[in-house]
Amino acid sequence: MSEQLPPVPPPPGRPSPGDRPGLVTGAGVLLIVGGVIGILLGILLLGGAGAAAGRGAGGLFPVVGLVSIVVGAIQTYAGLQVLSLREVGRTLGIAIAAVGAVFALLSVGRAPGAILTILIDLFIVYTLTQNKQYFTS
Repeated sequence: MSEQLPPVPPPPGRPSPGDRPGLVTGAGVLLIVGGVIGILLGILLLGGAGAAAGRGAGGLFPVVGLVSIVVGAIQTYAGLQVLSLREVGRTLGIAIAAVGAVFALLSVGRAPGAILTILIDLFIVYTLTQNKQYFTS
């Protein structure tokens, strides 16, 4: 009879493949939710562009709407890659969250949700920088 040997555990300090900490999952989900909200906001801005066409700022709506859709799509892609533990998602997620935190910081006095946005973005940046060992190329 041949005995089967137990699987070899990963070396210390390295996570086993497929393990994803809950914080990384949370960061990925937050990126996806933020990206989908950005896409929806962009669609709403594009829809409102026709109503504001005769006004002074009407030409700005399509531009902001398209930028919001593109950034939302990149953010959603980053979130999906983070959930797949891909390095590209981690890098994009850190970059998008850092830029988002800076923009939210600029609007602290004007936007009611700016502080919450800053906290969420800082959580994403912290989580993705502290859990680098789980991501693969």
